[in-house]
Amino acid sequence: MKKQLLFNFLAEHQLPYQLHEHEPVFTVEEGKHLSASINGAHSKNLFLKDKKKNFFLVSILEHKRVNLKQLSKIYGKGGLSFASAEELDEKLKLTPGSVTPYALLNDIEQKIVFILDEDFLTFEIVNFHPLQNDLTVSMSIGSFLRFFQLIHHQINIIQIPIL
Repeated sequence: MKKQLLFNFLAEHQLPYQLHEHEPVFTVEEGKHLSASINGAHSKNLFLKDKKKNFFLVSILEHKRVNLKQLSKIYGKGGLSFASAEELDEKLKLTPGSVTPYALLNDIEQKIVFILDEDFLTFEIVNFHPLQNDLTVSMSIGSFLRFFQLIHHQINIIQIPIL
């Protein structure tokens, strides 16, 4: 999915957002300076799979580190590991460094489990890449949650502890 399709969807459904352009950011470390200039919660997004080849998109606050064994226990799925770049492309049409919950618009069959860190709910504004890593979309948490209602994709909101 191209970013313009996402922007068209947001406009069609009257989901307001602010778009920020910046240099490509591949890691949280590379994007730390953006947190100072873009208000709201910033994210780290992980595309994972379990031993049964079920796929998970996990969004946590940027400063958190996640222990995959601990997350497996919290969510009740064994053997979570990072999915490959090929699987990321096949399932979400993304490249590494561009993982974003907005790509779940591509998950027509609703086979990817979306896990959102509960701490996002404490922020008024949340920030995610819009399918490419040289842009950031700032949106109210209410509009962000509404996006998932509109695409009929379940959100699993869980508390992910800080390591």
